[in-house]
Amino acid sequence: MKFSENQIRLFRNLSVVSGIFTMVIAFTMIMSLIQLKTSDPLEDPALKSIIEQFDKDPENADIAENVRSLDLIARKAYFAARWQLETGSYLLLAGAILFVVFQWLSTGQEKSARGKLPPKPQITEEKERSKKYLIVFSSVFFILAVISSFALRPLLPAPGEAKKGIRSEETGKASAVLPVPDGINYPNFRGEGSRGIAGGEGYPTDWDGNTGKNIKWKVPVPKFGKSSPVIWGDKLFLTGAEGSVFEVYCYDKNTGDLLWTGTGSDFPGASKDVPETDEESGMAIQTPAVNKDAVCAIFANGNLVAYDHNGNLLWAKNLGMPEHTYGYTSSLLIYNDILLVQYDSELRLSVIGFDVKSGKQLWETSRRGKPVNSSPALGMFNGIPQVIINGSPEVTAFDVMTGKELWTINGVVNDVAVSPAVNNNFVYVSANYEALLAIKPDKSGATVGWSDNTYTPDVSSPAATDEFLFISDGTGAIACYKADSKEKLWENYFNSSFYASPIVAGGMVYFLDRDGVMHVVKASATYELVSESSIGEDTDSTPAFSEKRIYIRGEKNLYCISAD
Repeated sequence: MKFSENQIRLFRNLSVVSGIFTMVIAFTMIMSLIQLKTSDPLEDPALKSIIEQFDKDPENADIAENVRSLDLIARKAYFAARWQLETGSYLLLAGAILFVVFQWLSTGQEKSARGKLPPKPQITEEKERSKKYLIVFSSVFFILAVISSFALRPLLPAPGEAKKGIRSEETGKASAVLPVPDGINYPNFRGEGSRGIAGGEGYPTDWDGNTGKNIKWKVPVPKFGKSSPVIWGDKLFLTGAEGSVFEVYCYDKNTGDLLWTGTGSDFPGASKDVPETDEESGMAIQTPAVNKDAVCAIFANGNLVAYDHNGNLLWAKNLGMPEHTYGYTSSLLIYNDILLVQYDSELRLSVIGFDVKSGKQLWETSRRGKPVNSSPALGMFNGIPQVIINGSPEVTAFDVMTGKELWTINGVVNDVAVSPAVNNNFVYVSANYEALLAIKPDKSGATVGWSDNTYTPDVSSPAATDEFLFISDGTGAIACYKADSKEKLWENYFNSSFYASPIVAGGMVYFLDRDGVMHVVKASATYELVSESSIGEDTDSTPAFSEKRIYIRGEKNLYCISAD
């Protein structure tokens, strides 16, 4: 192709612009890399001060929230910087290519144009030498840009190396802080992070559903379900189903008034199919999840809905009918603004992350094995928030932000219904008549720290502090292990079995059996039964705890228990 003098001049200008652009990108990448390598938010005096306050008063919800917020900011800044560097490497390469192309077009066309004119003796040796220098410079510039674009990326610190969270491994403590439950919000199945730990203290230990003792209020739930209550602020949420009608309920937690009812079956794209499920389970066994913006609920046919706190439908979709021997039962989990769905079906096995506000799917990662009935739990290892799933035959952790598989290890293979228990050091999983495993995640993967087959929970999920592991099972047994070994500290048997999961709250462990009797035991190394109290009806749901009150869903009614 032939170009005019104006076009050749344009190529020269574009060459200069692309060269400057490439140098600016290279300089920015180098400075960002230096900042990532040298800056450490953990050395910030203000942050150190907050950490010291947290170590002195780990139960203080306000300090814990500040710690979590600063930790989240540090992680977001880190991953934003990584994205900038990785994107910059491609921009650097693109700029170098454009620079060379425009240089070639301008110099090549200029040489071709001059070849048609009579020789000009005034072209000096100095100009010829400058032209050669330009060609050499362009080549060197291009080669350096290509090398830099890919050489800088491996120098990035890995996510596990940078911003490890609020606590340092040098102290012998955990590498990151698990979210600390507050005394008001109880956002997921088994509370914050779905770990069986409730915030606050002063919860009642004595009540009677038949006489009304310490029963603040009792209201009927419109439709059948075994989902557990979740709480945000002054609002409590449940689900229920009857036939092909699925509903979300919002109650005033202080009065028991039903504030609004949302549909889980009447929206564009909804399925009204009712799959075959275990007779005891039903369509509304999955516990919803809530944060400051929305409450999300899922049903056994894959209908997934999100409402704001005033009952306005934000978004809804059907994920597909889960084909499952015992029916789909996994509860939802929210971490920050990400809704985590453990989707188990014979045809599709995955974990999915959605944006809570918009319903946009952020990622989906396939899983191996066969469908299970467990629910996801939140872990925090090597500075990374992880959604952990007790699958069959693998226990697997995924990065909450990206869905990337972080580690996996062979776990249990029998009918898996037990959700993981998590503390700052271990993940605990179980399957009936098989094993209780304590899994130790680390930077290289995960190993089994200890195992035991004396007590193997089948439906009820364990609860773990950094000191103790508490379990209850289908035979009526409860037990306490040392968290870091298989040493059993105590055990006891009751007449009724357990489906509800134990909750650690205010220095006590609350074990709710299927007859609706709560066995309250001190959370200590020696067995001490504090009380036994009944609501007067059967229940398989796990209780919720908020502001010195306990909320229990019975077979037909919802109870608020308070000593005030």
